[in-house]
Amino acid sequence: MENDGLQERFRKVGKEHGYETVNAEFVSFKEFKVRWQRSYKWADFKVSDYMADAPPEVIEGLASTLFARICGKGDPDFSEEMCKWVTSPDFSKYKQSTYLRRSRNLSRSRQGQHRDLGECYRRLIDAGLVKEDPGIFMSWTKEPNVRKVGYCSVLMKVVAISSALDNPDIPEFVADYVMYHELCHIVIGFDPSSEKHGSEFADLESKYPRQKEAEDWLRRLCMYL
Repeated sequence: MENDGLQERFRKVGKEHGYETVNAEFVSFKEFKVRWQRSYKWADFKVSDYMADAPPEVIEGLASTLFARICGKGDPDFSEEMCKWVTSPDFSKYKQSTYLRRSRNLSRSRQGQHRDLGECYRRLIDAGLVKEDPGIFMSWTKEPNVRKVGYCSVLMKVVAISSALDNPDIPEFVADYVMYHELCHIVIGFDPSSEKHGSEFADLESKYPRQKEAEDWLRRLCMYL
């Protein structure tokens, strides 16, 4: 869908909510997100270009959700059509490479100087903590992030682990725990209405046998998840 088609659908929904002037365009954000500004009868939207090939009903569903939110009509969920579209196997399959190109601090390799993330993943699988998913892309960061030693994109199925953990002086179970923490997000899946680290996540994360010990290690090293 071109910007004209995006704008047409956002204007249609905006008119239903009393907005006279609506602008909308696709933007090459790294993450999947939408930004907006508004005034009395005017609204401007910057929509992730990961949505550029979305069907019209998905775009209209997104617009309806956003206008409901900015009009103070609660915090409505995204439409069923949109949720199905962004969580389909084809979405991560075809968008993941673009996400990786936009991720400047990723080595794009599982192999570090001392550790292989593929081996971390295999240990978690063998322990019965996760099921193997060939669609997940794992990478060390280029720079050794300390403030945040792991992050993931649930929709793109990308897990990034800080190269600060690619260190033989840090036990491998600590790196495995960080990997497991990020994989828990992917296991739970896309659910923008839930807390990022809510009770469901905590229950899943607690299955890691050495959780407290790993967290103590991270705390002593002033590293954070």
